[in-house]
Amino acid sequence: MRTAWIVSSLFLSCVQQVVCQVVEDFTKNHGRIFGSTSTFGAPFYGDRVLGRLVYGVPKKEHHCTEGDYDIPDAEEYTPAGKTRKEVRLINIVLVERGTCSFVTKVKVAQKKKAHAVIIVDNEGSLKTSKEIQHIIVADDGYGANIDIPSVLISRKEGQKLIDPLRQDPGTQVIVELNWDVPADNVVVVDLWMSSASLSSHKFLKDFEPKRNALNEYLQFIPHYHIFSMSSSEDYKELCSDPSLQYCAEDPDAGGRVTGQTVVTEDVRQLCIHDLYRIRKADRVKIEPMEEFTKIPFISSKWWTYTINLLDECPLDGTIDAYTFGEECSTRVMKKYGIDVERVETCMAQTKEEKLKEQLTNTAWSPRALRINGWRYSGTLDADLVTRAICAGFVETPEPCHRLVEPRDPFLPLPPGGPPGVSFSQMVEAIVATALLGICVMYFYKRSLTRHVHTALREEVMLEVQSEMARYKQLES
Repeated sequence: MRTAWIVSSLFLSCVQQVVCQVVEDFTKNHGRIFGSTSTFGAPFYGDRVLGRLVYGVPKKEHHCTEGDYDIPDAEEYTPAGKTRKEVRLINIVLVERGTCSFVTKVKVAQKKKAHAVIIVDNEGSLKTSKEIQHIIVADDGYGANIDIPSVLISRKEGQKLIDPLRQDPGTQVIVELNWDVPADNVVVVDLWMSSASLSSHKFLKDFEPKRNALNEYLQFIPHYHIFSMSSSEDYKELCSDPSLQYCAEDPDAGGRVTGQTVVTEDVRQLCIHDLYRIRKADRVKIEPMEEFTKIPFISSKWWTYTINLLDECPLDGTIDAYTFGEECSTRVMKKYGIDVERVETCMAQTKEEKLKEQLTNTAWSPRALRINGWRYSGTLDADLVTRAICAGFVETPEPCHRLVEPRDPFLPLPPGGPPGVSFSQMVEAIVATALLGICVMYFYKRSLTRHVHTALREEVMLEVQSEMARYKQLES
């Protein structure tokens, strides 16, 4: 058996003085392979996870179905010089890009009990490791239930891992996975969102208590998804004016709330954030030469207003005072002690400036997040984002020790919110609804039959009584 040891983003060295071609292939890169982390799934932020590379030769479909390849179960590893097994290795499954989506490949590997996935770029691809890092490994809309991490790497480097595993299935390549986050004394978090987005609203509500605990160590900066459009009468309601320069998504697909309403609300929230932010310098280590802007600030009024807005002003409301829009926003601002007049003045004076800034300062996705200028990858989950943030401090602050616990790579990441509905649960709900409908129809039919019988009896009795009255009249 040949064994390779890969540490920290695929850093290699040989174990027990075994000459290993895998190691030799990566000495020029100091054993590191960099790639692009998927925007879905749950990377092991803040943890270093030991695993074994596993490759199942695809039969025909490039790792797109469960029956297309097989992988062995996870096993324990005995480090050099040890007499007993001390380390349990996770399965890090190698799959090849092509034929189906990234999500499909990772979902299949997860069903086959993979704990992490490395996707090797298409056969024949000449993309370098640097170029691969600029590829967005995006969710195709079906990645919500994936709770393992996945990374796309170049074909050149991936082939060097695949070849020895194909030639000798006994070859053991040990990997230590590590997701490094740029470190600083104050972690800067940039979030791209929409004021009318239910997913953004949910994330902010879930993340708010964690943000509150990290108040004095964290600088949070909101950004809003604003875009321009070419001239079109069909989409004019998406934009703030006929020039179609500043537009936003229609959140209710042609309902009462328009993109124009969303643009106005985005500006309103930016004004609230700017008017009510204060600096928090306590307990934060700031170097004497650092700029004043490095001291974190917090806008508590913005958080209170934003996390409550869609609860107080739902998109599907029927009354203006309780529907997403200006009247309801005014009511909510007054409720939470925000000076409406100051906000309206800010909007009138700085609307163009703020929208222009949002338009030029875009991200790779309408819902995106950066930590210390680094692109966050993985599910936009409050717990997972907190793990990534806490991995971005030079010195881990005390709140992180309370908020983040070491993660067991053999267990799925605990969900940050209510669990999604599985297919089996959906089928059960449909069956239950159908049975309920049958029962309701049965009892309705019985009730209707009794009602008809009663009505018929009443009519018959009335007819009999009428005939009896006529008979009596004839006798007299």
